[in-house]
Amino acid sequence: MYPVSQAFLDAIKAAERQVIAKVTIDYTNPFLDESITVSVSEQAAVSWPQQTADAVEEVPYRWISLDGSWVLDGTYRLAPVNEEQLSLYQMGWWGASLAGADGSFAAPYPTLTVAFLPRPIHQLKVVGDTARGEYPVDFAVRLYDQAGTLLHEEVVVGNTAVAWSKVLTAAVLNVARMVLEIHRWSHPGRQVKIAEFYTSIQETYEGKDLLSVSLLEEREVTQGSLPVGNISANEIRISLANKGRKFDPDNKQSPLYGVLKPNRRIRAWLGIPGNPPEWVPLGTFWSLDWDAPDDVLEATVIARDRLELLRKGTYQSAQVQQNVSLYTLAEQVLQDAGLQPGEYAIDTALQSIVVPWAWFNPTTHREALRIIAEAGLAVVYCDRDGIIRIQRYASGLGTTPALVIAASGYFAARTPSRQDQVANEIVVDTQPLQPAAAPEEVYRSNSPISVPANQSVMVLVYYNQPPVIEAAASLEGAPSGVSITAATYYGWGAQVTITNGTASAASVTLVITGKPLAVRNKERAIARDEVSIFENGVLRYEFPANPLVQTLSVAQQIADTLLASVKDPRRDIEVEWRGNPALLLGDRVTVKGQDYYVIRQEIEWAGALSARLTGRKAT
Repeated sequence: MYPVSQAFLDAIKAAERQVIAKVTIDYTNPFLDESITVSVSEQAAVSWPQQTADAVEEVPYRWISLDGSWVLDGTYRLAPVNEEQLSLYQMGWWGASLAGADGSFAAPYPTLTVAFLPRPIHQLKVVGDTARGEYPVDFAVRLYDQAGTLLHEEVVVGNTAVAWSKVLTAAVLNVARMVLEIHRWSHPGRQVKIAEFYTSIQETYEGKDLLSVSLLEEREVTQGSLPVGNISANEIRISLANKGRKFDPDNKQSPLYGVLKPNRRIRAWLGIPGNPPEWVPLGTFWSLDWDAPDDVLEATVIARDRLELLRKGTYQSAQVQQNVSLYTLAEQVLQDAGLQPGEYAIDTALQSIVVPWAWFNPTTHREALRIIAEAGLAVVYCDRDGIIRIQRYASGLGTTPALVIAASGYFAARTPSRQDQVANEIVVDTQPLQPAAAPEEVYRSNSPISVPANQSVMVLVYYNQPPVIEAAASLEGAPSGVSITAATYYGWGAQVTITNGTASAASVTLVITGKPLAVRNKERAIARDEVSIFENGVLRYEFPANPLVQTLSVAQQIADTLLASVKDPRRDIEVEWRGNPALLLGDRVTVKGQDYYVIRQEIEWAGALSARLTGRKAT
């Protein structure tokens, strides 16, 4: 259960209840908008200008500087100096020059520039250092289009607020660049310190502005699938009141014109009224499709969680690794996708499953995780806090009932037997890899590669028989002055840079040798339940060929674990009931005196709350 108060539980169980909803949409999400670039005219030795466009305004600590302003009183801290610390602490842009005795800077003035794809700007915002209480006093904000034409200028003199902002009377359209020029600072002898400058567009909808919220979340794919390597992106559908045709994509007068795009971050909550209301998060999602029909004053957006984003990225940096755990492989995939520690949680049980030779062909990050999960009999899903969780099939489940759904709390319940998902003989074949005894040619360019004079050419090649270890590239027919200056080797191929340092063009043949690994001496693990076979006949399930299942011991463990789960008909339960947003995937619930694990939920809110729950029988 999501941690909530007893008052929340009492209110959600009440015969007469009121459930409220709230949705926040970041229309200009700096975490995903690759068009945003930040540049400065100057900066201190430690400075993070990119944080001025991250929608975070609060500086948590007074960072130490060498301007004589800090003292050893325990309130100052060393500034964040690497990317890992940067994800945890806000610092922003620190300039290099120090203000004069009256706080003024000499020309050229410290300047911060944020550029992006054209969009409307409705509000200006400049936030100084909230921890130190420092801010710009005299400054100018200028807005430009792509051609460099000045669209708007705001000159501020005598500011006294650490966080200054101004709502423009009319939106400035097609802005592609914002420039902040600081003339005078609040404290003499200090450098500029700006925590936030880019004005992202974020709106929150509740009450009459929010018409409905539909959430589908699942830990397992429940239809026609054994619980093997299940991975699913949760989905939310939100309907908003389209007053004034605000969500029409061609309405140039709308404050959202030009920003109704894919990959906009959406967060949703359900809660009970109060002072303040108590909210339960439904998750963090990224938009897919927007729809605003002409015949109704309603706009709809469909969004999915972070696992959908992983389907769009490519994982191709994998090299062949020896004796590596599934835990390490999963962590490498997630970090390659840009996730930071704390944004994912991997079952430590995967540390004990070691793969003798691990590699991946170029594939999506999501498919790489699916292969890992399949080999580890794990499930992959995203929780309400936006954290990707990879858990063994039987782990992460509640041990005691979190909730009892009484007969008065549900409208209908059924327990289908799932006969199509019964198997009493499990067959798992190993895919053991063994390297060739000696290096051999694994790639040769089909035709000579032309390298212009005094230039370099980068060549991306694929091996004839991947994977390959101990790869080495060489050139045939290369004159003096033409050589390989860089090479990166992957399990599936290589990226090679050939440089021509001569005054004449050259043609060379690229050859790569290495030791290919091939599947040799496959073995088969079998698990059978003789009682079930006697009663039902042989119901065979052949585990998919997985390149990470290479040893007989791992294959036998998979076969035994699967058999125990699927030898008997699955007595899942499907319940249509009043719903409780605090109930989470993996929670244990009691219905009709029997315990079930929640593996799927469909939550519907349209002023009132209802839900459909699918549970797997607890054994």
